[in-house]
Amino acid sequence: MRLTRGMSVRAKAVLAAAGVVSFAIAGCVLALVLVLQHSLRESARADARRTAASVVDQFTTARMTNGRPTVIVPDQVVIQDASGRAVSPTTAVRSGRRGTAGPPRGEVPAEATAAVGAPGSPYDVKVNPSTTALDNARQLLLHDVAPAAAGLVLFVAGLTWLLVGRALRPVAAIRREVTEITERDLHRRVPVPAARDEIARLARTMNATLDRLHQAMTRQRRFVADASHELRSPIAAVRAQLELAMARPHRTDWPSAVHKALQDTERLQAVASDLLLLARLDAQDAPPRSPVDLRALAAEEARRHPGTVALTPAGDGTGPAADPVVHGSRVQLSRLLTNLTDNARRHARASVRLTIGRYEDAVELTVDDDGPGIPEADRDRVFERFTRLDHARARQDGGTGLGLAIAHDIAHAHGGTLTALTSPEGGARLRLRLPRAASA
Repeated sequence: MRLTRGMSVRAKAVLAAAGVVSFAIAGCVLALVLVLQHSLRESARADARRTAASVVDQFTTARMTNGRPTVIVPDQVVIQDASGRAVSPTTAVRSGRRGTAGPPRGEVPAEATAAVGAPGSPYDVKVNPSTTALDNARQLLLHDVAPAAAGLVLFVAGLTWLLVGRALRPVAAIRREVTEITERDLHRRVPVPAARDEIARLARTMNATLDRLHQAMTRQRRFVADASHELRSPIAAVRAQLELAMARPHRTDWPSAVHKALQDTERLQAVASDLLLLARLDAQDAPPRSPVDLRALAAEEARRHPGTVALTPAGDGTGPAADPVVHGSRVQLSRLLTNLTDNARRHARASVRLTIGRYEDAVELTVDDDGPGIPEADRDRVFERFTRLDHARARQDGGTGLGLAIAHDIAHAHGGTLTALTSPEGGARLRLRLPRAASA
């Protein structure tokens, strides 16, 4: 691992391929050498035994012709007496003329033996196995097989180098593109290769990540611009009022000026508080969670605005019977209901109705008003930050433009949904669905 730590993927692949091929060839050659060596040695020993038996047969059937024995003894045949001294074929024949040759006395690992001669004066015929075939096989392996194996390893290494380089070419293109992408050009995307392999999936994943980064950066820039504008307006109003009052101190209605400045300060404080809450939601800071009864929170909202906000049971009969308990932060869920109720009251003509029921495994809360409603084209846009509809939302209405955005983020943080629909009363309906608590 230390040797390959600084190597590229291409070099590691070449090293691995060459190593595997070398190991496979070495194993095959070793097995071939062992099998061939065993086979050649057994063949040489069999030839030596046959040669010894042939010499013994010649000694047995030999006849004297003009006083000379007619025995053919190869060079690798050695005849020894009982003391182990080498004797000539003639001496062995003469000594064993009246004797009989016995069978081979057994197999010796490096030679083949047989007995010849009289019982009183035996001689040993020893034949050393020939190593010519084994030597030729070794020369063949050294001179032919070894260079061929080395050439095969080099061929596999070169082919692996080319194939891995071709396969990693899209990775190099992706790396170059990602290196050039900055926060100012997040619209750029990495090239996706045509092959349906891991690299193509990696490129698509990186493009999806760049899409999310681009969207997040766009939202952040728009949010910063809107926040700056929202904060600048009340600050500028307070400053203008104070400068006007200081320019004419004797002719200024100080209680009225202070009252207006206080209103702008409260608005500034509300915007700052909402921005801080959104920042915490974006950071996904998880507050302490516990079982929360949504009916109790809705009842508190109804008591806070008597005569305008009314809590009614669900029309399907599941409202009072069901246990509308969810698992979450009571503070955040209370803020969610407050934002929904204040938004409905701001645009309602006469009344706001809260309804709690159950939808499958979720608790459903709807907020209906009898106001102008939300156009279908703007039902997704109303949950964006600092969004005000021209006919229904303006700064003088008292909203910061962050109420529904905060409610939507709180619902999403609790695993729920918040959607805008049309109310049966003709106005807007905001429907909240949250997962029921396991103990409910």
